[in-house]
Amino acid sequence: MEFYPVRNTCFVVVACLSIVTASVPLRAQQKDVGVGNDQLTALADAGSDTQVADATEAQLRADIKFLASEELRGRSVTDETIEVAASYLVDRMNGIGLKTDLVDGKPRQPFAVKLGSSVGAARNNRLTLSSNDADFGEIVVNLNQGLMPLALGSSKANIKGPVVFAGYGVTAPRLDYDDYADVDVEGAVVIVLRKEPQASDPDSKFSGTQNTRHAFFATKIENAIKHGAKAVVIVNDPASVEEAVKNVKQRIDQERARNTQLAQQLKTLPADATNNRKSIKEKITNAKQMIDSLDESLANVQQGVLGLTDAGIRRENQDSIPIVSVSRDVISNALAKTAGGKTLAELEAAIDATGSPQSTALVGVTANLRVELKPSVANTSNVLGLLPGKGGLADQTVVVGAHYDHVGMGGYGSLAPGTVAIHNGADDNASGTSAMLAIAGQMVGRLADAKSHRQILFMGFSAEERGLLGSQHYVRNPVIPLESTVAMVNLDMVGRLRDNELTIYGTGSAPTFDGLVERANEDYKFDLFKVPSGYGPSDHQSFYTAGVPVLFFFTGLHDNYHRPTDDFDKIEFGGLTRITDIVSDVTYELATLEQRPEYAETENRVRVRRQITAYMGVSVENRNNSVVISGLVQGAPAERAGLKTGDLLETLGDKSVKSSQQVLEFMRSRSPGQKMPVTVKRDGESLSVTIDLVARPEG
Repeated sequence: MEFYPVRNTCFVVVACLSIVTASVPLRAQQKDVGVGNDQLTALADAGSDTQVADATEAQLRADIKFLASEELRGRSVTDETIEVAASYLVDRMNGIGLKTDLVDGKPRQPFAVKLGSSVGAARNNRLTLSSNDADFGEIVVNLNQGLMPLALGSSKANIKGPVVFAGYGVTAPRLDYDDYADVDVEGAVVIVLRKEPQASDPDSKFSGTQNTRHAFFATKIENAIKHGAKAVVIVNDPASVEEAVKNVKQRIDQERARNTQLAQQLKTLPADATNNRKSIKEKITNAKQMIDSLDESLANVQQGVLGLTDAGIRRENQDSIPIVSVSRDVISNALAKTAGGKTLAELEAAIDATGSPQSTALVGVTANLRVELKPSVANTSNVLGLLPGKGGLADQTVVVGAHYDHVGMGGYGSLAPGTVAIHNGADDNASGTSAMLAIAGQMVGRLADAKSHRQILFMGFSAEERGLLGSQHYVRNPVIPLESTVAMVNLDMVGRLRDNELTIYGTGSAPTFDGLVERANEDYKFDLFKVPSGYGPSDHQSFYTAGVPVLFFFTGLHDNYHRPTDDFDKIEFGGLTRITDIVSDVTYELATLEQRPEYAETENRVRVRRQITAYMGVSVENRNNSVVISGLVQGAPAERAGLKTGDLLETLGDKSVKSSQQVLEFMRSRSPGQKMPVTVKRDGESLSVTIDLVARPEG
């Protein structure tokens, strides 16, 4: 894997010192550009780089503002707003002048999405804990009253068995830790805590405050099954409960403020402003419905109960057992009556204090657990628009695609578990969708006078967030034969350009692609990070595995990824406009080059590149196979921790440091709020400090 160039001196987590930030001319042949409507085409014909760039950016802004608006509620395939987004794409493609009658005379390619599960009847989702001990009595936990079945587990069950508290459900021989070592859970209902021991302790043997694989829900379930458990009860951790409650309350406050603002707007509108009044009334209704929904969810969230899909969903043919989330109060009460009188909080504290398991059987207690989940299906569609080809290349096809769905209100796919809030997905992937539409408009103008060019199929994929389902459906049911499809260009998360770094996957998927992107970049001067592999977690992979060479453009993961904070105001439109233009150049060359790209095999192991989002505030310099701190930002975390100019960096975390490149790559794996142990050598002696990382400043 080839990395982007690193200079000898870099300003770590601020910027490499020689970053191109100035605007770059669009193209030498700019007068040939069109963007699909009279005004923008006129600008293109006038040949003004600045005017065309401004017009492109204006359209990008308009598209993202709509797709990432609150009214579209995150464009989940489970929400009716996905159809609003699809209709928007159809209208834009028609306005650009694309041919949209490709699927039985229509622009949409419909398909069904298996969503996993929905909750069955309340009477079939219940946990009863009982004992012959009169002091224990019977505890009944009902659906939405302290209990929620989880989609990661079996869809139907009615089981009975003893109950065992198995701590965090972890078996980690290398760390000399096993919650199952001293308990027998064969045929038992096992109570398991979320996360892992000492989760807030930077010195924990479980990789400090970083989650290891032992914290994953799937790992816990696999381990429980391996030990013979009949069912698993997941208990949420206090920190996650507190965060979820805070988020829901914040969201309620936001919706109430929004509702008040809308009501005020309605009062100021004249009576004859019929359309505007109707629109605002609909928004008020939506806001009230949202508040009601949030109020209903708050009670469960306060009890620490997870949502149906918060732990993920069960894959087909995956072994599983019934899995439920139960409130902390219920489990604490049951433990206090049986586990030596210790509450849940006391057992958690004991594990954290000693680093040793506190697993115990709830002697004499029997669990009767009923679970019913029903199959759930959503209908959605890919949106297709074709720019027909001409001449000798007309029977060959280039696909330019971007997914337009996102994760809705959270739950499945969200990295803010327990949060009920609109995930607007401005970068993921309103940015790629808007760029795809802009490129379509540009290609209409640029290819208007070409005597021969391939046809270009522009596609908005749905259900990418559910596992590339839209693109997989297309390659299994292609509207245009894949045999004549010469290349696929994918745009996913291209709106957060930082440090001038643009990642392009698939540069090795055809022998000519590396040179193609290098030539295209001569005018734009991006710091390219090229990944030869045609694989990766986006829609291009579906085409590559079907034998089509691919290029995937990407600006990197960031801390807003799959969270409610991926909003319009964080899009870097200057960078997005430049990326749109370079991809337009690449698309033009793919459409017109004489020789068809030849498919090439590549490695199928790909690591997704992450932006640097944490900040310590140092500049470093390579010296004789070592790294020296050459400067400090006054008042920044590194200076506050006691580091000094001239210190030689020895380790970051548990990693030794030999080059500034290693420092940069290590910082990509860090997040704001984390504590980072650092060892430096000063005057011949080693010194250890801990740096409290903060969010990297903008700019």
